[in-house]
Amino acid sequence: MKNQSFDIVVKKLMKLKWKLIDIKKIGDILSNVHDESTQQKVYKMVYYLKNRWYLCTIKKNIFLVKDPEATISDEFIIDRFYRQLVKKHCREFLSSTRYIGWVKALELNLSSFDAPDELLICNQTKQATEVIMLQKQIVFKTYSKAKEKGNLFTFFNSMTKKIAVHGIQFPVACLELSILESLYNPSMVSQGYVNELVKKVLRKQRKSLDITIRASILKKNKHHTSINRLHALAKTIDQTLADKIKAIIKKYGYFIS
Repeated sequence: MKNQSFDIVVKKLMKLKWKLIDIKKIGDILSNVHDESTQQKVYKMVYYLKNRWYLCTIKKNIFLVKDPEATISDEFIIDRFYRQLVKKHCREFLSSTRYIGWVKALELNLSSFDAPDELLICNQTKQATEVIMLQKQIVFKTYSKAKEKGNLFTFFNSMTKKIAVHGIQFPVACLELSILESLYNPSMVSQGYVNELVKKVLRKQRKSLDITIRASILKKNKHHTSINRLHALAKTIDQTLADKIKAIIKKYGYFIS
């Protein structure tokens, strides 16, 4: 790698300092320096830029342009770029409508904006686990029920709202739906945490929760386990609310012992 070419590339890169850049953009910059920019030359340039701390790898072929003298933490990178990359990843690799669901949706409804290790995205077409950045992943999940996959997702998608996180808007399951999704099948590690979140909602917002949403979900034959767990938690908070949930289960669902 000739020093002159490297220095020209660095000079151009420094105009993009503290921004994300993909390998195609690096190739474009290198093409302006050399008449011919092969893939091998691009990867070689990336290698030298990383070794001299001008680039920091965020995920495959995506890098942060940085001051080589600056020391940055994973926490800094996540806080600054996580939401941007989630939005970008969904736009590029998911063709259908989507929303953030389950525990993260519940947290967002309670104004907790931390980046989770796994972000569950409900959608109509895709089931997969993919890397967003560093150790952060997206889990794409479809709702399915016999021959109703599309219609069932459309039904749940109607129970969403937009929440702005650090200036970026995301569609998120409403409070009622996120409660039932979170209670569906929590892991042994997260079960206590989820229960405490739900009890927090029941204590503070039990009078404003929309009882009709629970009924409409049970009519679709979904989340029977969740609403039974919600009933058990409600009995520890407010017996009147517990009785209302019990009546809905009796009318539209079934009890699980």
